Amino acid sequence: MTLLPRPETATHARLAVAIGLGVISILGGLLLAAADAIRGSVTWAHHSPASAAPLFLIAAAIAAVSIARPPEGRHGLLRLVAILAFTAWGTAQLMPNPAAAAALNDAAILLFVIDGGCAVIAEARAILARYRQTDPAVPPQSDPARPGLARPLQDRTPDRSARSCCGGPMLQCACAAAGQR
Repeated sequence: MTLLPRPETATHARLAVAIGLGVISILGGLLLAAADAIRGSVTWAHHSPASAAPLFLIAAAIAAVSIARPPEGRHGLLRLVAILAFTAWGTAQLMPNPAAAAALNDAAILLFVIDGGCAVIAEARAILARYRQTDPAVPPQSDPARPGLARPLQDRTPDRSARSCCGGPMLQCACAAAGQR
């Protein structure tokens, strides 16, 4: 009788593989950049396979994470887009035909732009949703996890309720420009 591994064990193993592939990919990219800096050019014979390897490894790492913990909704599509982008870019590094390599590079760029654009749109929509949930009488609070992204609105708008010596809002009064109240 053969015992099957517990689902948690398989998930942990896949995540460990993803971490290992990610670390190896980062180290490979750093070694490639260091080798290029030391040599002063990128004409050495094994440059293409060496530059393709980290790209394929990170695509495999993203796939391993996706298998270990399948994403929900659009996140699954975005992971697939990232996998395809890194795979296209890695394949372009190995293509002997410059036209085919250029087409794969263009595909990789398009996929990276789609991935990045979706991430920016999702982040902006989340910030706007937080603003909408805030009571209009109370100024929105900044997100402590991302202090630079969501400053309170009161920091971005002038105080339109202040009155000048003319009795009207300060932004409409000539006295306000001169610093009088």
